[in-house]
Parts: sequence; C-alpha cells; structure tokens
Amino acid sequence: MLFVLWLGAWFVLSGGVNKTQNLMTQEFYEVSANAGFRLKNIYVEGRENTDAALLMALINAEKGMPLFAIDPHKIHAALADISWIENLAVKRVFPDSLHITLTERVPAALWLNEGRLVVIDQSGYQITTQNVERFEDLLILSGKAAPEKFNELNGYLKAVPEIAEKIDQASFVGQRRWDLHLKNKITVNLPEDNIGLALQRLLKTHQDDAILDKTIKNVDLRQEDRLIIEAYPGTAQKQYSFVSGKGSPI
Repeated sequence: MLFVLWLGAWFVLSGGVNKTQNLMTQEFYEVSANAGFRLKNIYVEGRENTDAALLMALINAEKGMPLFAIDPHKIHAALADISWIENLAVKRVFPDSLHITLTERVPAALWLNEGRLVVIDQSGYQITTQNVERFEDLLILSGKAAPEKFNELNGYLKAVPEIAEKIDQASFVGQRRWDLHLKNKITVNLPEDNIGLALQRLLKTHQDDAILDKTIKNVDLRQEDRLIIEAYPGTAQKQYSFVSGKGSPI
C-alpha cells in the first residue's frame, strides 16, 4: 500500500500521470485511425461570404489525421470569432468526416463612418470593411448612431417599397431623426416620431401626383398636417395639406 501511494505521488509531482495519459490518448488515436476513423472529408454548409482560406486555417485539420484527434469544441470556439458567422455547429460524422454548418450574418446596409464604409446587418452589427464593393447596391447610412437605428427605419421602409426602391442613402441627423436621399437627388426630411404615418402620407401624395419623379429639391414631412415641397430657385414652391386627410395642394 505504501508503495502504491508513493508511486502515485511520484506521478503527480513529476508529471508522469499527464505523460501517461497523453501516451494513452495518442495510442487510442492511432488505433482508431487504423480502424478506419481517419479524416477524409470536411463539409461546410451555409458559407457564402466567409473567407474559405480563413475557415480552413482556423479548422486546422488535415486529411488523414485521426478523426478522434479533432476537437469540435475547439473548432467551434475558433470559428465563432469570425465576424460573418452568427451561429454555427461543428460535429464529427463517423467514420471519416467533419461537418460544419454556418449561419452567416446577412448584409443589410453600408455605414459610412469616418470616410470608411462598413457592412452591417439588420441589427446594426458591424460585419466587415473588406471588399465592400460587392455590396454597392445596399443602402448607405451616415450618422454616429445610424447602425443602431437602422432596424427601426428599415421596418418602416419595408411597408412602402415603392418609396424604398428610390432611396440611395439615409442620414441620421442630430441623433434624432432621418433624412432620406433619393437616387434622383431629392432629400426627404422625416420627423422624429410617427415615421410610418409620414411615409404613408408621402406614398399617397406620390401616387396622386408623382412628386418623387419631379425635378424638386426637398420634401419636408416634419409637420403632421402638411407636406412641404422645396423646389429649385426660380420654381414655384408647393405645399400639400393633410388637415382633411386628403393630399390636396395649397
């Protein structure tokens, strides 16, 4: 009994236990690999924008290595730091495969921040500043708090697709409200509150009078009872009253 106790103490003090365990683990890997459990395939599902070379570097697994030597938890932790990846699952599939399923963040807009464009998702999460030219058709946002406020604005814009398709940029002004910049250079001033109602008024007026297709400078929606059109110098100004609920010009 004394001999066994001292032998155990020697293993702990000298690191012999760890060495023995490591040897046993390595032997298990080799035995299992010789039995057919070697890595032959790595399947990645759901990758669209995540860099493939970066994925392979972080997975850090080579064809032919023992399948049991691959730690799915370590791979999961490494891949979770990639900004494109929102969720993922990593598992070994016996006898010879590693399966990785990705859910990527969906690019929703570009945020112009200090002269640099950042791809953001619906929630405002900043995904990347690399290769942004691939997303040149996305709405461009400006303003310090624009990413955090984008989700709310986008919800309102989805309700008026006829207007949304005309918008090129959106500026969050004074940390309070949005200005919409149309592709034909018209600026639309949105109010701080009741954005949805204001956009519905704009839509109704456009459907009646096609104002967003005219050569005008600005549409001001900040007053609840009227819509104010600012024309270019030398052109008559125009207002639309909404007191009666109808978009009649005054």
